[in-house]
Amino acid sequence: MDSIILFGLLAVLIVFMFRNNKKRKQQADELQASIAVGANVMLTSGIYGRVTKIEGDRLVIETMPGTSLSVIKLAVREVIKTEVESPRTKTTKTAEKPAVASATEPVKKTTVKKTAK
Repeated sequence: MDSIILFGLLAVLIVFMFRNNKKRKQQADELQASIAVGANVMLTSGIYGRVTKIEGDRLVIETMPGTSLSVIKLAVREVIKTEVESPRTKTTKTAEKPAVASATEPVKKTTVKKTAK
């Protein structure tokens, strides 16, 4: 009786393993099919770039203007839907009022009144 339960659990485990493997393979195939010239991609190494040419199982990716990498299609981790914001194009928010008065602004004088005791 115990051996039947163990074989049943083993069979269920094997079914789940095959199902997960099939799902993972389908997702990888969809990713490979979505790669097109002009798409922004991220590689498994964390490098971002734009696909400029597809040559069989290889891609040519432009990481910066004038810099190209030739990589295998399987190195693509994801296709980016929106433009990746580089650190050089980020704008920082500045305070509306500066903490220190500028040199062109006159300094306001305050007087302290002394009271007699």
